[in-house]
Amino acid sequence: MSEAGSDKTMAKRYRNNNTNSNAATSIATHSPLSPPATVHDNSYEITQSEMHVSPVQAQFAEPPKVDDLTIEVQPIDPLLEMPTSSAPEYSVNTMAQQEMPFGGNDMFLDFDPTKNMPTPSLLFCDAFEPTSWLNYGTEQEFTPFFLQNESSIDAINELWLDQAGLRMQQPTVLANPTPTSMIDQSAVAELYSRSHSPAIDRDAVEPRQYHPINIEVDAQLAFPDLSHLTAEEIDQENLAHVDEVPEEVSKKAAQAALDMQNSASYPRFRHIAIPPAPVLNAWVQLYFEFFHPVLPILHKSTFSASKRHWLLIFTVAALGAHFSGIKGAHECSRAMHEFSRRQSAIMCENQNSNGRELWMAQTILLNHIGIMYGGERRSLEIAEFLQALPVTLGRRKRLFTNMFPMEKFAQLQLPRTQKWQIWLLDEERRRAGFAVWLIDSAFDAHFDLSRLMRLSELQISLPQPDDRWGASTAQSWASFPSMLENNGSGGLPTMERVVADDTWKSVWSKTNTLGKQVMLQHLSDVIKDQSSSQFGVPGFSYHDKLLAANVLNELLTLTENEQIEQSIDEVKAATTHQIMALSALMTHNTPTANLLPTVVRCIYGKVDDAEWAQIGERWKSSSSQGRLGCFYAARILHVVRSSHCTHFGTPVSLLRAVLVLWLYSALSERSQEGFLYPRPAPAVVLGPKPLEGMDNNSWIGIGWSRVKLPGIGNLLCAEGRGMGY
Repeated sequence: MSEAGSDKTMAKRYRNNNTNSNAATSIATHSPLSPPATVHDNSYEITQSEMHVSPVQAQFAEPPKVDDLTIEVQPIDPLLEMPTSSAPEYSVNTMAQQEMPFGGNDMFLDFDPTKNMPTPSLLFCDAFEPTSWLNYGTEQEFTPFFLQNESSIDAINELWLDQAGLRMQQPTVLANPTPTSMIDQSAVAELYSRSHSPAIDRDAVEPRQYHPINIEVDAQLAFPDLSHLTAEEIDQENLAHVDEVPEEVSKKAAQAALDMQNSASYPRFRHIAIPPAPVLNAWVQLYFEFFHPVLPILHKSTFSASKRHWLLIFTVAALGAHFSGIKGAHECSRAMHEFSRRQSAIMCENQNSNGRELWMAQTILLNHIGIMYGGERRSLEIAEFLQALPVTLGRRKRLFTNMFPMEKFAQLQLPRTQKWQIWLLDEERRRAGFAVWLIDSAFDAHFDLSRLMRLSELQISLPQPDDRWGASTAQSWASFPSMLENNGSGGLPTMERVVADDTWKSVWSKTNTLGKQVMLQHLSDVIKDQSSSQFGVPGFSYHDKLLAANVLNELLTLTENEQIEQSIDEVKAATTHQIMALSALMTHNTPTANLLPTVVRCIYGKVDDAEWAQIGERWKSSSSQGRLGCFYAARILHVVRSSHCTHFGTPVSLLRAVLVLWLYSALSERSQEGFLYPRPAPAVVLGPKPLEGMDNNSWIGIGWSRVKLPGIGNLLCAEGRGMGY
């Protein structure tokens, strides 16, 4: 190496050292609650051998010139899209990280207790999370500890907080914290050999800490090649609900993917193979088979490539791929969602008028659901970062405002076909607005994040019934009576009117599944009362929560009675309503408020006898109410196991139900006094029947030891807990 080259190398190394040192100082001073992360970006280190284009993109092998780049889009029927303009509104997005506590790796395979190593004192918890899962409170001071640390970023990433230091409640700077590497090795061995109930694999246990994701290694940036699928394999999932997806959609997606590859906006896909049109068509049909019944925001009868943008069709196919049995479909779905996210951003940035189109709001909304519930952590974090996007687009498009009152619509003197198309557009806007509110509420209900919308912002009437919405022609649409004829001049009310007038039961039978989900979600919000923890936001009273629980019981009874005479799509929607109502009632009756952190600490041996006694006393003081919560949890478990639940929020309800049953079983096994009736009693089976249909429901008021779950057996023992979960 020449002297000049050596000097350049030394200079570069010096600059890097200064950069790392400055970055570490900046993090230690300004961001004590954010774990530092260094992600290597090698997005442009892709070799030509890694680039593969499927046959469908063969004609696009050469990237187009910038001057000649055109994207042909079929014109949208003006009667199906009503452009509106309004001043953009902006929201502040509050985000928090969510990590699953049951993740595992092979961190203990090379463990040697004879060697000195830092020992984590906050096991199974991320010290940077504000969720207080373990033995420290929010009043403890972390900032002085970080301000003393001047090591490199890598050293900060490996930093462990000493538990003794965390317990010091001093406002002054901590002096010389004791290094955890000085802990006696016998204590280390005892820590890792601690017994657990239930017994768990040592490789499945790791300290909870933040692991940054490398987009080139962990992200789903590769499309599996599905061009080898036969027509018979594809036809098994082609349920023919809507018109077939033409080849043009696949070609436009392939062209956009190649343009994206040759731009500097995003890291490249490692492998591009846009699914062929027959595969996209099969997945679109799966969307309307499984997803559409629980979130009907697109008009099924008019859904075709001639009236819909190709990106919306592509996103619909990505959601349908979640229900596909084709090998590689789920991997392809995650890549398709990432592609849709990037392409929608590019289109809105290149021409901001796209951000005011209804099809763009629908595309981003559906894609947001896919990345939130796709099972990949990086995608979930991106959805958290972009939480405000659907809400902002909805406000800009005025999806939450009544743009076309029903009384004015009735006065229109237009041909029936044009009147039907205007009604479809207005109803599609209304449904998109309610869907945005539901997804924004899901951040609070499912991920414990702050929502951006309040119920008062929904100044639109509830959606109309699905039978009129599902009409395929103007003539069949006109044969259904309108809500204006049934309800006078006002049509269906807004949610605020339903709450103020207490008309839950009467409105329940007149609206569709979206309106029913909004009603159930609001009642769940009243019971959960997340607003009480927010400064300056009034919470709900105990009387409000009792009223909400009574309404939920009435709506649950209506739902379970309606399922006898319903179509398949209506049964799928009714199952969603049933699970939402049961989950809210379970939350209302469970004595333990912070269920997930409490159960996780119990499972991993982080709760001492005093805390167990405190939890037990809370359940004993309201034992009947706690057993009623267990009954609703068992009902959720039974409904999920016996039904094909396609709603994206079902896994959250199932997890919470399992945690309630586990906690009650563990408490009953530790202390039978106050939990179980001491005298002999008959066995009770929880789950298959509703409360009023049980042969003997006195168990809720008295309690005894013979509690069974279908397919599991005795709930109140360790073996029963292990069989069920």
